[in-house]
Amino acid sequence: MSAIRPDAIYIRFLDAINGQNLDSAAACVDVVRYRENCVGFTSGFVNWEDAQASVRVIWKALPDLRVELHNLAAGADFAVARGTVRGTALGRLYGAPATKRKYEASFFDYVRVDGGLIVERVQQADILAQMLQLYGRVIGLVGLDAMFLRQK
Repeated sequence: MSAIRPDAIYIRFLDAINGQNLDSAAACVDVVRYRENCVGFTSGFVNWEDAQASVRVIWKALPDLRVELHNLAAGADFAVARGTVRGTALGRLYGAPATKRKYEASFFDYVRVDGGLIVERVQQADILAQMLQLYGRVIGLVGLDAMFLRQK
């Protein structure tokens, strides 16, 4: 078992993501074994390279994206978090236009740690709330549809 607790590793990872520093985030993950499913943003589980590509797309659309933790619990090899994600649509998000609107939505995150590094992550945000706040009722549903039906 690693001397570094899973919750501490996760907080370092999240701080790197909030700082838009993928090099620092990479120091928290096993880049060879890492697999991630950001439900609605990745097409199932992806590797570290594809996870970085996904977050870069999101940062382009939501350059002020920020995650705030409310609860964090950890076991010997995992951490589970609940919080709020906020951002402003300043660029196109999976085909939906930039509206310059702000949003906030709840999220949960699960990470599994092995050897002091994150090897698995599953993250789920309230995408429907996000799309409705950014694009309104009808366009929000269109944007949500575009996210789930987009081609690689």
